[in-house]
Amino acid sequence: MAINFTRPGRMMSGSKRGPAGHVCVWNANLCTKDGGKFWFGDLDLTDDAADLKALAAEKGCDIYVLREMDARFHNEAKPLLKNAVAIITPAGDTFINEAA
Repeated sequence: MAINFTRPGRMMSGSKRGPAGHVCVWNANLCTKDGGKFWFGDLDLTDDAADLKALAAEKGCDIYVLREMDARFHNEAKPLLKNAVAIITPAGDTFINEAA
């Protein structure tokens, strides 16, 4: 895996501008339904897809990609999973919420 999920705080771009045609989530939070938040940092859902699929398979559960405010501050203890930008399943399926 290119992303080290044991070290949070990944920063891809100081300008918070991603490559054209890529789906990027700045200050993203990765969560599971039972385990809550376990990682935060910048994600490029386009380039990081293989790493996220491998992580979901390794954990054996859905991985929820949330925006910063949906899993920080007053939402830290109970992330707002319903607001997920994307959900990656252990089977390797990725669901993108275009409205999020």
